[in-house]
Amino acid sequence: MRELIVLIDNVSSVARAVEFAKVVYGFGIKNLVLTHVYGSAAQQGVPEAFKIALRYSSSLIVLPTIKDAVDLFKPDNILVIRRIGPQVKPLAEFISISGRIMLAVDGSDQDIRIEGNNISYITPITHDIGGLGQLTIALCFLVSKCTLST
Repeated sequence: MRELIVLIDNVSSVARAVEFAKVVYGFGIKNLVLTHVYGSAAQQGVPEAFKIALRYSSSLIVLPTIKDAVDLFKPDNILVIRRIGPQVKPLAEFISISGRIMLAVDGSDQDIRIEGNNISYITPITHDIGGLGQLTIALCFLVSKCTLST
């Protein structure tokens, strides 16, 4: 059995906060965590994302740091979406992973680093399509075992 928690770190744009929320809740994820939210995202993006969470009967948690999120949820595994680089593995290696999984991505398309145990740096595809695109592809495979339709 698998429980997915999505963590978005470092969001400053209202539009980005809303788009991440639409994608996460659209895939049926019940827990979205935002950390390091600042600027207009903190003032307007969080309330807009919260409205989306309510529509999907889901939760939106806003915390100051990634460490707070990890301490609160205590995931069995943390998959951090990054661009291709050293120590980054393909998502395909983790398709069968089970337990409580935190899927983390940077909301401003930077590479984030998380300290702790059971952390794997992954990339869903080898092209840099930004954090939102990478998260969408990762959720497609982790949640619904995506297949292409013709």
